[in-house]
Amino acid sequence: MKMLLAAATLMLSQTALAETITYNVEGMHCGSCARAIKAQVCNMEGLEKCDVTVGKVVISPKSGVSISQDQIQAAISKAGEYKITNSSKSK
Repeated sequence: MKMLLAAATLMLSQTALAETITYNVEGMHCGSCARAIKAQVCNMEGLEKCDVTVGKVVISPKSGVSISQDQIQAAISKAGEYKITNSSKSK
């Protein structure tokens, strides 16, 4: 039981420490745009969390996984004429 509790605590602490990256996306003006981008980005391998709202893409890569801005831009570009204008990271 103690080992199970320790494992659960470790998993939660790793999730809490996961890096979150927010990308501002130019050209995404409506819910339809957001859904098209979400279909591409959120299906990428290696994501712990993914959320897309009008103008923003927010991801958290899984522990030990590195996803570059170029990879995110490539997925966004599959949805249409959209471009990342800047990004920010947080823990």
